[in-house]
Amino acid sequence: MQALVFDLGGTHLRCGVADASALRHVTKVRIDNFLGGHPPREIARRLVARMKAYEASVRAGLSPVAPIVVSFPGPVAERRRTLDAPTLFGRAPDPPDLAADLRRHSLRDVVVLNDLSAAAWRLSATYGVHRFLVVAISSGIGSKIFDARHPDGVLDDPPHAGEIGHTTVSWAPDAPRCDCGGMGHLGAIASGRGLERLARQRAAIEPAAFGESLCVTRFGARAETLTNEDHLVPAAIAGDRWSLAVVRDGTRPLARTLATVVLAAGVTRVVVTGGFASALGDVYVTLLRELLRDACDYRLMPCPTADLVQLADPGEEVCLEGAAAYARHLHCARRVAS
Repeated sequence: MQALVFDLGGTHLRCGVADASALRHVTKVRIDNFLGGHPPREIARRLVARMKAYEASVRAGLSPVAPIVVSFPGPVAERRRTLDAPTLFGRAPDPPDLAADLRRHSLRDVVVLNDLSAAAWRLSATYGVHRFLVVAISSGIGSKIFDARHPDGVLDDPPHAGEIGHTTVSWAPDAPRCDCGGMGHLGAIASGRGLERLARQRAAIEPAAFGESLCVTRFGARAETLTNEDHLVPAAIAGDRWSLAVVRDGTRPLARTLATVVLAAGVTRVVVTGGFASALGDVYVTLLRELLRDACDYRLMPCPTADLVQLADPGEEVCLEGAAAYARHLHCARRVAS
């Protein structure tokens, strides 16, 4: 069993070759997205070219019938068709079907699954509960439910399943615009991009408080150039009040949304992943647990302690490993069917 596996994010493309027991030849490259002013078709063309270049680099040891499995940052239909990817293509009225483009240029069978579906497949091997929610806080926000008792494993059909980042949580006239074009969406407020935007806004309107924060005094931030990586995250980890208040206020709508999902779907674990949450680590999870307590005091609600909310292994390859796990699952299913 072999498969070419790719994890496509809003900022990076990770590549690997999966076999029955391991993930090999892993690489990571930075990619273009709509924030650089590139049109969707050009972004897709460059992505397919990068994937083809990786395939060529490993072709000598690769079976000619090895399929391609892609972890994709947006909704997917029937594991065959990509529908949208706001963090990659922005507000595109007719986003390219990347899976179809890749299928046409590679001449291989191409299977595509949502990146959170991939993460859920990977994490299903780690968590011993039969139904859990994986939620990613990164460039955007998304989620998926894994149910070990369901024949599909990951509950990602229909394609909108788990797209909680596109629920409206703010109706303020100045609510931030989501990458998809909607106003006041959860992903525009509580994602890594949303929190960075909130921090810059507060820095501009609260110059005195911002000037006393560790973002400035220790990490040299300015309101117009503040970033998560260089300023907000390290300051929050160091216990800076201003930075923690920004993260707390931006994350509150997410906690309310998660409380609803926990009660509605009966999940017994919430596994937190994604670049922003992983960068903050225990600081983020502790804050999210506190906000969940505030969001729901129903006596039958599971106490949001470590038993309910946990941080996934911070390894960068969870979605790539998930694509590999799904490739193995698919191989076994096809063997049984034949």
